[in-house]
Amino acid sequence: MIIAFQILLIFFIPYVIIRFKDFKLTKMLGTIGMAYLSGLFVALLIYLLNLAGVNIAINKDVGEISSFGAIAIGIPLLLFSSNLKQAKKLSKMVLIAFSILIVSVVLVTTIVFYVFAKDIPNGAYLSAGAIGLYTGGTPNFNAIFNIFGVDSQTIALANLSDIIIGALFYVFLLTLAKPFVKLFLKDKKSLYLSEETFIENSEDFNVKDFKTNKPLLKTVLLAFLMAVVGAGVGILVWIIQGMREGRMFDALIPSLLISVTVFGIIGSFNKKVRETKGNNIVGHYLILVFSFALASSINFKEITGDFSKLILLYGIITVGSFVVAMMISRFFKIDADCMIVCATAGIYGPAFVPAITKQLKNDSLTAPGLIVGSIGYAIGTFIGLLLGLLYAL
Repeated sequence: MIIAFQILLIFFIPYVIIRFKDFKLTKMLGTIGMAYLSGLFVALLIYLLNLAGVNIAINKDVGEISSFGAIAIGIPLLLFSSNLKQAKKLSKMVLIAFSILIVSVVLVTTIVFYVFAKDIPNGAYLSAGAIGLYTGGTPNFNAIFNIFGVDSQTIALANLSDIIIGALFYVFLLTLAKPFVKLFLKDKKSLYLSEETFIENSEDFNVKDFKTNKPLLKTVLLAFLMAVVGAGVGILVWIIQGMREGRMFDALIPSLLISVTVFGIIGSFNKKVRETKGNNIVGHYLILVFSFALASSINFKEITGDFSKLILLYGIITVGSFVVAMMISRFFKIDADCMIVCATAGIYGPAFVPAITKQLKNDSLTAPGLIVGSIGYAIGTFIGLLLGLLYAL
């Protein structure tokens, strides 16, 4: 009975969040942040009930299976919606600005890892996840953790840390970033596109208009088959390695998530796949399923002092990457608005770009910001994966 109710919550709560995504708190935290917050509320409620003598527990296996299945299908669906071909229309300044953000994130994270994070349990992988997060987004963040086999408790706490830091820093971006950055960079608006383009924000949708259709069912099936192929590759690797008992998932999960990321990028270049209505909604919903399932399975009894270290780790990387990107941008004569928008696209993902460009009163940066955010989604996992392997040496 409890397992059935748990499954119901895992798939229903994300629907409620996405259905009412214009709710004030959801708009502030983002839908993914709201999914984590809702999951944490469930986990906290269970913890308090146990303290009161009511014996109730979340089935961790149900949570993890739901998480892996959702993210494996959700990642390619999100990538299908990203119009990476539009990158050729970006001006040199925008490409340089986003490259600067990537370099800054890698540089700051590497320094912080060797000075501080290497002594934290899973420090190498937590740092690698930060690179995926701040060059791409939360799907990259969690994909990297799962590829490296980080336990679900640590993943949930890392996401909670990011929500806390992200919410505080986003307030800074909306209020004080422009006057602060103007002290170092010019305020003159520049040319951001080499030619006119129209690109939709794949995360700006109205779920009330969502309709299932044959093309959508085909792309969801395609994403599922991509996940099956990725899992098959992982099982094959496990067999080649000698089929060691209890170690199949060590090969299956990395192969699965790397494969669906690569397949998703390839699929985004197919016009029919890319323009299928509803890909982004289904993909986004599945990422929310992953987020809620993960957060709801957290065990508050196991929270240790390492949580404060995670907040410090991601706080330093967030602020440090922004400051270093600003300083390097001064050398390349990037204007203030371009630097702020590219930093937002990398650190938060494309969903947060329109609010920032509206605040800056510079709508000409909306499309470029969405494009570089999509690029970040495509490459963030691979950059984090490579650096994670280096940190783990």
